[in-house]
Formats: sequence, C-alpha cells, structure tokens
Amino acid sequence: MINNDVLRSVRYMLDLSDGMVVDTILLADPAFNVDPAQVHDFLRKDDEPLFETCPDAVLARFLDGLIYHFRGRDESQPQRPPEKRITNNIVL
Repeated sequence: MINNDVLRSVRYMLDLSDGMVVDTILLADPAFNVDPAQVHDFLRKDDEPLFETCPDAVLARFLDGLIYHFRGRDESQPQRPPEKRITNNIVL
C-alpha cells in the first residue's frame, strides 16, 4: 500500500479539490502544517518530476478528518492522537 495511492483514490472517489483535502486534514488537526501545493505534489503520478511521497502523518490526519467531516466530532471525548504508522487495516 502506498499512501499516495490511498490519498489519490479517496480524493477522486469523493471529488475533492486540493483545497478541500487541505481543509479535511486541518479539520483533524488545525495545527498541522500542510498547503495546497504540497497536497498537489502528493497527488502527482510516481514518475512526474515534482512527485512527493505522502507521509503517514498526512494520511492519518486526512482519514481522521474524513471521519470528522461525515460523522462529526465527539466533543465529550478528548481528541485522540493520530496514528504513527498507517497499515492496510487502519485505512479500511
């Protein structure tokens, strides 16, 4: 599993723009530093010149942000820390 493929697939499946991907990441962690240009580099094909590997920290926050976007945040619970290592089981 390559993080870039997961990010690319979910983005196209939900028809999200680069800015919406950034907003989703910031929904999970507003202090996380990511910008649309960096997300665009994550979404490039592997053989393109400006391709950048998507780190686990970005994908974890993106997936958490999707959950917060669609299900909402439980304010009675403390915010859980993002996963340090992303595996296939966590993605599913």
